[in-house]
Amino acid sequence: MRDYGYLFVFLGSVIDQSGIPLFIVAGGILVAAGMLKVLPVILLSLLALVSTDILFVFLGEYLSNILRGNYSQRKATIWLKRFLISGTEVFFTSPNLFYLFSKVVPVIGKYVPIFTGFSSSQRVRAIALFTVGDIIYAIVFLFGGIFLGDLFMKHSKILAIGTTAIFLSVFFIVRALVKKRIEKIAK
Repeated sequence: MRDYGYLFVFLGSVIDQSGIPLFIVAGGILVAAGMLKVLPVILLSLLALVSTDILFVFLGEYLSNILRGNYSQRKATIWLKRFLISGTEVFFTSPNLFYLFSKVVPVIGKYVPIFTGFSSSQRVRAIALFTVGDIIYAIVFLFGGIFLGDLFMKHSKILAIGTTAIFLSVFFIVRALVKKRIEKIAK
């Protein structure tokens, strides 16, 4: 693990879809065990997260260009368009929350950059906010792995469900507050 630990953390962080970054937590556990150093683990984790976000933003933009004006009746095309349009609509209800905290939502968190690219939102601002969210995400889970690694691994499913519930609760509260504010302004 000493020889390939950093590669393990980087590649695992690129492909991880769980909401709880098991490979970043594992990197923290390896740091606690003295097998890896903190700085390279955090930098490789951030590189993996940010590069994946940027790639997915461009993938969303590519899909937008392909699907715009595509009236194919193939089921796959229709499904993909519906998925991207509905996901983008949900994303637009509170984009700043999604930029910063979408990573903790299992599976869906990886699609938010695609929705960003599919939409007409500002790319530079979105990538900057994704990066801030990635920094928070990587630091919290790396140090969680260092100090509480065995608990993270043992209760990862509960943590994934809990963080998703917290995110959705905050999202719906903010959405309701914004809706009230808009209604108040409209009066």
